[in-house]
Amino acid sequence: MVEQMNDILIGGCALAGALAGFVLDGVAASVPPASEPNTASANDDGSATPVTPVESSESNVAFGDGSDVLDTPPPFDPVPASRGVPGRARSAPRVIERVGVAAVAAVLLAGAGARFGAVPVLAPYCVLFLGLVTVSVVDIRVGLVPRKILYPAGALMVIGLTAASLLNGDVRSLLYALVGGIVAFVVFFGIWWFYPSGMGFGDVRLAGVIGVGLGWLGPLHIYVGFLIAFVIGAIYGIVVMALRGTGRKTRVPFGPALAVGAVAGVLFGSVIVNHWLPGHT
Repeated sequence: MVEQMNDILIGGCALAGALAGFVLDGVAASVPPASEPNTASANDDGSATPVTPVESSESNVAFGDGSDVLDTPPPFDPVPASRGVPGRARSAPRVIERVGVAAVAAVLLAGAGARFGAVPVLAPYCVLFLGLVTVSVVDIRVGLVPRKILYPAGALMVIGLTAASLLNGDVRSLLYALVGGIVAFVVFFGIWWFYPSGMGFGDVRLAGVIGVGLGWLGPLHIYVGFLIAFVIGAIYGIVVMALRGTGRKTRVPFGPALAVGAVAGVLFGSVIVNHWLPGHT
């Protein structure tokens, strides 16, 4: 009976993730590209102040000598299909993209259901995963981490984690989450401060949100999640540089690597920690 209830929970999470993925893909497609002139800033806060590609690119890791920032196009087509691309040329790719986003969201929410079960903390981590999927899609498409998506997802996650901690009487986890968010933000802020061309400030904000989610599970989960993120980001950057040549300016979105590290830390952090440091969770 318990196994059947777990299967129903996981299936329900997968269905909810698929439906949410279809919707959130449309939300991601509505974010304008960073290089588009006369648009709102990278935060999409409603202002119409023109911005340059460099000012609005919040979340790309840059490689190269920095001499051709303005001339280097994003690694992917930044024009969403919902922004008026005519004809059927992009209809099939857009359907594939939307199905892909829905499938990823379904898998992640099913994984969250299997990881936590029917407990209050499941909801905030589902919100975190959906936010990470949406932010990653935007970062890949247009090269920025929009606050209009990150902040609501982070706020809902914090509210959910706070409620779960109060219901369980687990103040320590809430304290770990707070410390994790602050530490992650400060560390990434330091990286951005000393090397702004290598990391956008959107990644700093994203790291703070991820630090809260990983911190609630324990300090070592923070270490595991961000370690995986940096390894993935470094490998991807090296591959891109090898394919495009080191003499050319290359911009690599770091948001997806952070998202993968966060998901790995949440779903598999305990297994990894127990394998590396038996007796520590």
